[in-house]
Amino acid sequence: RCYYAQYEPQGPASQQNTPIRHKPSANSTAMTNTSNRFQGRCRPTPLLTLVAIALITLYANQSSQLHRKGTSVFASAQNIAGKFATRSKLTTTTTSKKERKKFFWGGSHRGEEVSNEDVGRDDVEDLVCENPQQLHTGFFQSVEVGFEDLRMVLKQKKKGGADRVILDGSIRGRARPGRMLAIMGPSGSGKSTLLHAIAGNLKHDKRISLYGKRYINNQTLTGDSRIPLAFIDQEVTFFPHMTVKETLDFQVELKMGAVLKTREEREALVQDLIDQLGLTKSVNTIVGNAKVRGLSGGERKRLSIACEMISSPPIIFLDEPTSGLDSYQAAQVIETLRRLADQGKTVVSVIHQPSQHVFQLFDDLLLLSEGRLMYFGEVSKVRPYMSDLGYECESEVGTAEHILDCVSRVVGGDAEAERVSEKRIDNIASQAIKHTRDLVAFGEDDVKKMKHIIDKTSVHPGTNVFRQFKLLLGRSAQELFRGKAAILIKIVQQVSLGVVYGGIYSLGDDQASIMDRFGLLSLIIIGATNMAMAGTIRSFPKEKAIVSGELAANMYRTGPYFIAKALSEIPLIGLCNAIFGAIIYPLANLQKGRFKKFLSLTSLHSIAAESVGLLIGSVAPNSDVALALFPPIIVLNIIFDGRNISEENTPWALRWIQKIGLVKWGFTGLALNEFEGLKFKSSGPFRGPVATTGEQALARFGMDEKTLDTVVWAQSKIIAGCWLLSLMGLSLTRQKFVVMSNPPE
Repeated sequence: RCYYAQYEPQGPASQQNTPIRHKPSANSTAMTNTSNRFQGRCRPTPLLTLVAIALITLYANQSSQLHRKGTSVFASAQNIAGKFATRSKLTTTTTSKKERKKFFWGGSHRGEEVSNEDVGRDDVEDLVCENPQQLHTGFFQSVEVGFEDLRMVLKQKKKGGADRVILDGSIRGRARPGRMLAIMGPSGSGKSTLLHAIAGNLKHDKRISLYGKRYINNQTLTGDSRIPLAFIDQEVTFFPHMTVKETLDFQVELKMGAVLKTREEREALVQDLIDQLGLTKSVNTIVGNAKVRGLSGGERKRLSIACEMISSPPIIFLDEPTSGLDSYQAAQVIETLRRLADQGKTVVSVIHQPSQHVFQLFDDLLLLSEGRLMYFGEVSKVRPYMSDLGYECESEVGTAEHILDCVSRVVGGDAEAERVSEKRIDNIASQAIKHTRDLVAFGEDDVKKMKHIIDKTSVHPGTNVFRQFKLLLGRSAQELFRGKAAILIKIVQQVSLGVVYGGIYSLGDDQASIMDRFGLLSLIIIGATNMAMAGTIRSFPKEKAIVSGELAANMYRTGPYFIAKALSEIPLIGLCNAIFGAIIYPLANLQKGRFKKFLSLTSLHSIAAESVGLLIGSVAPNSDVALALFPPIIVLNIIFDGRNISEENTPWALRWIQKIGLVKWGFTGLALNEFEGLKFKSSGPFRGPVATTGEQALARFGMDEKTLDTVVWAQSKIIAGCWLLSLMGLSLTRQKFVVMSNPPE
């Protein structure tokens, strides 16, 4: 079946509440060129694709539910037609408790799980956005966002301490289509918190209590509704070695691959975004970061906006888009937003100390101080408003500067100045409540008939898992091999170690060489473990910061990403081990005829060590914690390597460490490969009992009964276990958000 956004003029056809197949009117001029491309497309849902997705992503059921306890997604083609029957009037269908139970037990549309919490919610009407086309027509085409009574309290960790009020409950306002709303205030006034709260993107914290009401086109929303919008954070990071066009191509493929079937359509969309956001001159420039030179700050901001505008959502939220930019770049970014607003978008932006030119580009202003509302209204009226309250602005002072001075508390001055500033803020706050109550009034909706937005465009990736894997593997490999500095450092490390070890060790066949061989092999394994784990632990948490946002936006599943990430590292691991082995093997005079097995064993061990590094990086919240976990893990592996303590004397509670010891199995594998078949002379300095064969030397450490097959199997299990745990760690550490509750009576 195909699912459409159903819109028809009121009449018999729409009253029948049945799907109506049609093409959008050519006269729909309200949509942009980008959104026109999306209209009238039929998106099939093949059974085989759904089965493949289900099999590969069973582990991700928890993370695919809009970051809340459950999402009731069970709309059929008929109730979608009923919900979007007319352009002039939104009609929704409340699903009964019986129907919800049927879908709960019998399965839900496109594999979405219906939670027990959703079963029986007869007081909620669902607004379903099935696909990106619906973001450009009907109810979601022109969106007004309203909010009131927003209150956020942060509980103190210490018992008996007073809770901190971040937002005091006085805040109300609305953002209208075709207009730009600026949220301003002194540092620490709650601007970013308010923006995230309205968007439903406030990160989960057990100590946070959030209350308030939100509205879409004057329709009251449930607290767990995720508004279909583009949210651009203050700090947006990209993979530094990808160009602007490659970054947009990658995101368009993942987000719109199921809608835009041909390469020509996707290329046209990318080109539209590049032209619209003013990125033409930097289209082939790498994005860069703090260490890699690339885009300027303003270009990076515009690229972040372009990435969020791929599906052309009707609402754009930005958290301090001009932060860190000079006045010219800041003006360019805001002028870009102005153009988007003129196309009918609803733009809301936190802005910090704007210039007068930038300030005048906004239509409306919401002013905060210490979590309290100071003003809401038109930008052009804020100056006379403050004058009417008795706070006249001098002619040579800009409006933005003046109003910030009016709502800022004096700290660290004399007591009288602090008292005056406190009295001024209290007065402005009390007047703002009266002013806004008359200016912003929402309909007295029946609370029992709230609207629950189900934005299915952000629930599922825009393409299947196999396409996701191919794109992610290409990006990982491209990013890895374009990092020439990192590759050069790794090669220098391998060459240096090979030369140092080869210059020190020159192995013979006397009794003293037995311990020398064991010592060299142990150093090789410990060095390989250190380099593989340390490199991954340093780099992966940084990549995780980028990936976590993409996973939260459901651009792709965790499984395809992790498998692609792990596989992309293997060629470089093999290259580095080949360089090291080619140097150390002849210089140290290791056993001839065993080089291929030596190379295979060291590469397998490096992959195992890297998988442990991935596990640490996936569960650690940041690189500092990951690096703090690194030394004790290495020390434990060295202690239980099979030579420093016997298995019989190992404490019972710690014997499991030897079974999964990286160093132990790596060392055992190299020792078996090196000593099997060797013959030693009885002469020379003696180090314990005489051993004339390699097998006798292995017996000193209890390795004579082990085989290479046992070693390979043990390390393979370590790799598989670490990959699985890393996958689970990434899934369980995905972002969760605070659910807004209704204000207390």
